[in-house]
Amino acid sequence: MVEPVTDAAWITPGYPWDEEPVGGIFFRTQAQALARLGLAVTVLSPTPWAPWPLARLRVRWRHYAAAPRSLDEEGVAVVRPRYPNVPGQPSWALPDRLIARAVWRARADWKGARLIHGHSAVHGLAAWRVARRAGIPFVLTFHGSDMNVWPDEHPDRRADLRMAVREAAAVTAVSASLAERVQAVTGVAAVHLPIGCDHRSLAGSAVPRREARRLLDLAEDRVVVLFVGSLVPAKGARELADAIVDLGDPFLGVFVGGGPEAGYRTDDPAAHGRLVYRGERPHEDVVLHMSAADVLVLPSHSEGLPTVLVEAGSLGLPVIASAVGGIPELLAGDRGAILPRPSAEDISAALRAFMADRAAADSAGLRLQAHVLEAYDVDRNAAKLLACYRTAAATLVPR
Repeated sequence: MVEPVTDAAWITPGYPWDEEPVGGIFFRTQAQALARLGLAVTVLSPTPWAPWPLARLRVRWRHYAAAPRSLDEEGVAVVRPRYPNVPGQPSWALPDRLIARAVWRARADWKGARLIHGHSAVHGLAAWRVARRAGIPFVLTFHGSDMNVWPDEHPDRRADLRMAVREAAAVTAVSASLAERVQAVTGVAAVHLPIGCDHRSLAGSAVPRREARRLLDLAEDRVVVLFVGSLVPAKGARELADAIVDLGDPFLGVFVGGGPEAGYRTDDPAAHGRLVYRGERPHEDVVLHMSAADVLVLPSHSEGLPTVLVEAGSLGLPVIASAVGGIPELLAGDRGAILPRPSAEDISAALRAFMADRAAADSAGLRLQAHVLEAYDVDRNAAKLLACYRTAAATLVPR
């Protein structure tokens, strides 16, 4: 008789903490949902070692040094073993081996685990190595660029990736298009299993629009266009800022997130009073900004299935987003506006259309809300993942 899975160890590329409250928020949401189902989850989030003076040179390295090595949060144990990291994680550095060694050195923290779950390509390869060594089954989940981009940027690692995927007890992907990509790259069929959102928590944190704007000091007479995410070129924040400045009043662009493009065009007189950068904010502040917004725009150049779009849908906020990754399937059925290209011109056209028919946009937001409440509920989808774990346990190697 197969012993039931009561303990699982996750290997993830990140997990939220005080100074990085948003990155990896979907890991926290799902891990806590599994904990509510009675599963003991240990999240291993290997963090680059940041020796002095690196921790003084850049904010990113300071965060690496300051990240708590362990904590317990709502039934989930989080451990951050350190490993030597080569910036950019080039193939020759074999970062998955370094991550796997760090996880193994932290064995005492997850020794009760009956299953390993690796998230993303590099950390999935690490999970493959750790599971082999521990003699327990492993599950892989792909989230976006780890399968859409990484295999093409690292063709010398495709053989390892295929082997890991073929040896996995189960493989999941957060969107149907990503599942198709997994099969195209590895020859293995992946299960489409979105992470989902905690809809009850989101609804409990939301406030009426007027109150949200008062709390955030946003004017009532502006059309608030919200962006939430990393301010990096791949997310299209620059193109969104250009579109808002070109459109002029009554649009106000509010950017929540950190990155190298924070503050873009704020020194331009034409942008005065039209762009607001709020930096990285705790999740409850993100929900407050969604409560205050008229529309959320995500003009990404590459994505898997952005959690921010699902959360916006949960709150009934109209959405405009790129035709990449799992976004078209999320917004199908007239559940939002899809950008033909993530360009300033196409964003401007979409925002003009939004203003021309606000009632249609609000109706699309309600259709998206109904869809995500049904298909992207984190508790319902965590139950499916737990069932996947139980099936995977059938491959358990006797110890």
